[in-house]
Amino acid sequence: MVTPNKKSIIASVSAARVSRRRRRTLNIPLGKQRFLSMLEGIEGGFAISTGIIAGLSFSHVTDRRVLLIIAAISILVSGFNTAAVKYSSEHYEDELDGRETHSPWRVYFVPAALEFIIYFAICLLTLLPLIIFRDLSIAVIWCVVITLGVLFAAGFWRGQLLRTKPLRDGFELAFLGALIIAIGAGAGYVLGL
Repeated sequence: MVTPNKKSIIASVSAARVSRRRRRTLNIPLGKQRFLSMLEGIEGGFAISTGIIAGLSFSHVTDRRVLLIIAAISILVSGFNTAAVKYSSEHYEDELDGRETHSPWRVYFVPAALEFIIYFAICLLTLLPLIIFRDLSIAVIWCVVITLGVLFAAGFWRGQLLRTKPLRDGFELAFLGALIIAIGAGAGYVLGL
């Protein structure tokens, strides 16, 4: 039987303590749960709605009204799904751990509702170019630019607040968003052939 080295155990325990101490000294707005909910609302599915818009435009949906209706429906459904998953996963995890709180409204529902509201409000930004620009191609390009810009800003802000590497976090989030959009556009292109 292999026994762990005492030095490695001590090092890992002290690293965990430093990490916990660092976490406690961060000045996170709205509190940890609400802050995470807000970030998840921005990050969670923001690129999904733009990917759907790009995919629909590549699949030869040229009626702007149809595109707006489908995009709005996908935003509502995806946003509600994200919030429901947030609520249930937090609640069920605490039930399994025996840490269920006596104020589920504040601890589970409020962060989930905040996530939905942020998600919905920011996803509406992706619909603005479809309303403003006459040319559908230009509108879709602006949807993508706005989405990647917001994702970069959210990652950068998160990196600054958590005292990590803001530029890396911004580019990482924008890159992941670009992949999601590319998959949506590619699916629309392939299905539109």
